[in-house]
Amino acid sequence: MEELSLPPNIVAMMREQGRDPTKDPAAFAEMKKRKEEREQRLISKWNQQNRQQKVKSWLQDSIWSGSRPLNFTFERWEPDMQTNTQLAREVGNSAWKLAKRMIAGEQFNVLMVGEPGTGKTSLALAIADKVFKNAEKPYLFISTMKLFGMFNERFDNPEVGHKLKDLQKKAKQAPILIIDDFGTEAGMKIYNENTGKTHFKPVRKDMQEWLYEVADARYDEYENAHRGSTIVTTNNTSGDLVQMYNPKLISRLITKRKGNTIYFEGLDDMRG
Repeated sequence: MEELSLPPNIVAMMREQGRDPTKDPAAFAEMKKRKEEREQRLISKWNQQNRQQKVKSWLQDSIWSGSRPLNFTFERWEPDMQTNTQLAREVGNSAWKLAKRMIAGEQFNVLMVGEPGTGKTSLALAIADKVFKNAEKPYLFISTMKLFGMFNERFDNPEVGHKLKDLQKKAKQAPILIIDDFGTEAGMKIYNENTGKTHFKPVRKDMQEWLYEVADARYDEYENAHRGSTIVTTNNTSGDLVQMYNPKLISRLITKRKGNTIYFEGLDDMRG
């Protein structure tokens, strides 16, 4: 075994320990193994820091209803806390299966619909968390109520207008986009005395156009395929949403596939 064939740092370490690199192949193998293990630990640490920085960047660009980031994992989903335990398990399993499909590389839209407080946002975040940890696909979170507020503020504060442009660019590119509480921004139903029916007032036009551009960029009409995955949570039916938004937006954003839809009706409101 020739000393010159060994890496200089290995030779130096062996000599410091009183070992002859030219006559001790076992010692050389041991030192080489230790070196590789140290390098692997450093690489793992760097990769972990890089992953944390990547998700932190997307979370910082997200907009949250409470102005602070939220997080949730599948481990925290507790079906036994619900009156209908079986339904809670089925809902959790459905979300888990959607996450596995995204990890495998599928790109599609998801709809989570049900009453407030039943866990829609939590499981949307659990899916995003699972996909990021297993496939390193970060996510962007957009509260439509917070987005609505930004559109109200932008004329008085030019900085908000710039942030909306940056947010839209990010939303178009996000591997996973969560649009939370979609439809809540439309407010209460309006009663029409002439017809005796109630309806939702359409959401402001500039916000509709902003969302349409995002949804359109995330859908390849020619290939009939999605670019990234979009998870929409809502308290409203598809019929309600069509009253609030342009049908073209709803068509691009709200999935019609039963396998991509999770219904939370029948679960208890766990807030409070």
